[in-house]
Amino acid sequence: MIAGAVLAGGESRRFGRNKALELFQGVRLIDRAVTNLKALCDPVMVVANDLTPYADLDVLLVRDVVPRFGPLAGIFTALYFSPHPWVFVRATDMPFLNLSLAQAMISLTHTTPAEVIVLKKGENFEPLMALYHGHCLAHIRRCIEADRRQIISFYRSVRVHAVEESQWRRYDPEGRSLWNVNTPEDWQCLLEQGSKSEPDRSAGKALET
Repeated sequence: MIAGAVLAGGESRRFGRNKALELFQGVRLIDRAVTNLKALCDPVMVVANDLTPYADLDVLLVRDVVPRFGPLAGIFTALYFSPHPWVFVRATDMPFLNLSLAQAMISLTHTTPAEVIVLKKGENFEPLMALYHGHCLAHIRRCIEADRRQIISFYRSVRVHAVEESQWRRYDPEGRSLWNVNTPEDWQCLLEQGSKSEPDRSAGKALET
């Protein structure tokens, strides 16, 4: 079993208001994120500093163990409260998720000796399209204690299986699973692009191990 975690604790400073509550195609971003993960994970958690805006959600609401530390603390909190070893982590401002790609990533938890399974775009990791194992907890804790806030700061201490771009684009050619919203300009672009069809969710080849 895989738990899911939607990280909704950001302050949306560049956006100017809580992105999670914005309507996209008639649905709040937080609801889209939860629905996407519910198709794959049980339970689904929403992790945030302030849980009040999400009281109407039928999910497990979890307050950040280390408030206002950023997404690394959100991952730590999700792993700490997860009833399962693996947690699929997504940000609340990522409205698209190719389910076939996500399922292929999950299948790697059974075949790959790793504590992190993460997409890579070019030379960069995409740490909010990733699976994390509970073994990461101690390593993340050390980063938090040292005030190292970058998510990938603990990657060098664990086994990481990177899904290369040539592999994941067979499922999600446009990379829509990685689209996110940081600024009003991003939001306008998303609204324009969102009129296109949803990503193809047909099965692709298995991801290489």
